[in-house]
Amino acid sequence: MRNSSRGIRTSHAGKLPGPPGWTDRPDQVASAVSYVVKRQREIGIDCIGDGEFWNGRTIPSYGTGLNGVTVRDVRPGEVGSSREFTRERDQFPSLYADMDRVGTLFCVPGEAPVPAVRKKMVVTGPLSPKDDGALAREIAAFKAGRGAAPAEEEAFICVLAPGWVDHFVFNEYYKTDEEFVYALAEALRPQYRAVTDAGFILQLRSTMRSPASRRKWCAIISAGAAGTVRMSPTCRCATSPTSPCR
Repeated sequence: MRNSSRGIRTSHAGKLPGPPGWTDRPDQVASAVSYVVKRQREIGIDCIGDGEFWNGRTIPSYGTGLNGVTVRDVRPGEVGSSREFTRERDQFPSLYADMDRVGTLFCVPGEAPVPAVRKKMVVTGPLSPKDDGALAREIAAFKAGRGAAPAEEEAFICVLAPGWVDHFVFNEYYKTDEEFVYALAEALRPQYRAVTDAGFILQLRSTMRSPASRRKWCAIISAGAAGTVRMSPTCRCATSPTSPCR
């Protein structure tokens, strides 16, 4: 990201609220992106995002967007997401108890309940990318929503990191977790390159279960997409020599 001697440049992380009446419909994505771009400019955000209106690039889409993944029914005693047993539950028991009670993901007023996970995504063969065009549509929508962007304005698109996808895609093929996360990173690399090739900053979203897993994927990203990835302040792990991930 750019530096400034005149002030602190600002950005943000996370999904943004859509316009009034927004119902997360595919035919409303373009107008929602235009809305959040306008709002970010109005309040003075220097590096803007697309609002993360991911209609096509959802968690279940990784079941069909990666070769080597099999989607099957959740069996008795299984969970469809490792969020059910992350360390965060031990650290923030009250928060997770509230989320479980109301059945939502963030406990935000008006948030729709999260449906029960009925399907499980399992790696049963070598992972490789399979482009369904979802990210390309997001990039096109963001470009259209930005219009004639000011020359000084930067913009980013958030893409899930290997250490987030592995919360929902279970390994039953690779011998070690390290092999698995490296294979995930390689399969996701075309998405990362698509963002930077389009001229946007790549913001990686991840929740790590341990310092070791953070170090692994940070090394993967910095090596696998060297020369193309520019990390946002929300994810400096691969570029900062003082990062706790090193």
